[in-house]
Amino acid sequence: MTERGRGAADRERSTMLYGLYLSAQGADAQTTRLDLIANNLANAQTSAFKRDLAIFAARDPHDLRNQVPGQDLDEFNGCTGGTQLLDVVTDFSNGSQIQTGGTYDVALAGPGFFQVADGDEQFLTRNGSLSVNANGELVTKDGGLNVLDLGGVPIVIPAEAAHVEIGPDGSVSVIDETGARATGPSIAVVVPESLDELTKIGNSLYATESDVQPINDQADVRQGYLEASGTQSVTEMLDLIEASRAFEANVNMIKFQDEALGRLLQAVPR
Repeated sequence: MTERGRGAADRERSTMLYGLYLSAQGADAQTTRLDLIANNLANAQTSAFKRDLAIFAARDPHDLRNQVPGQDLDEFNGCTGGTQLLDVVTDFSNGSQIQTGGTYDVALAGPGFFQVADGDEQFLTRNGSLSVNANGELVTKDGGLNVLDLGGVPIVIPAEAAHVEIGPDGSVSVIDETGARATGPSIAVVVPESLDELTKIGNSLYATESDVQPINDQADVRQGYLEASGTQSVTEMLDLIEASRAFEANVNMIKFQDEALGRLLQAVPR
């Protein structure tokens, strides 16, 4: 083979390798998307769950980025193009309200989070499915975390309470068997400095290193309701099908380019 022919073969091989690189990058991006969609679907019935979204961006190819059309690269590592994951963001839009009638079921209409603690660390959550433990403490039903008041102290429901009312501002009123009412501490409703600073840690809990501010005067706490999951099953299923097809297309392109590269290498004299 002449030097010219060998050079053409090298360029073709480089192009195929670049195609493999881009297809693998696309498959990896769709894998991330599939993982997020699957998690969203798995939490379609989780109270106050907030869906995650993957944000991707197209990368300019090398010749376009450097304004040198048709330029060949000496090294494959210099190739750009394809797609890249910019961020994974959480959609904090309010979910719909589901009426349960439960005394210790509360939902937030509007911004804010309930503040809970495990004794050592404090977390934020919008899941208002609560209960009372053996010590009379108001806790989250699924994890047993203490629900805190505005002073950061666990809320305790007196043993003599015959009925408990939770006001729109989070205030907890206890009514005994005689009908006497006593207003206790308020469930803390807080907001972080920025929603971008929240980190999901599972079980509808969020951690933040920034300070939080109470907004009980702006809160709308609804007793006897729970906030539904932010996941719409039909929408997620459609996204799942789309991402699966895109992943399959990238895998098929990898197979095609790998086979073509194999034929090219066999055709080049050793």
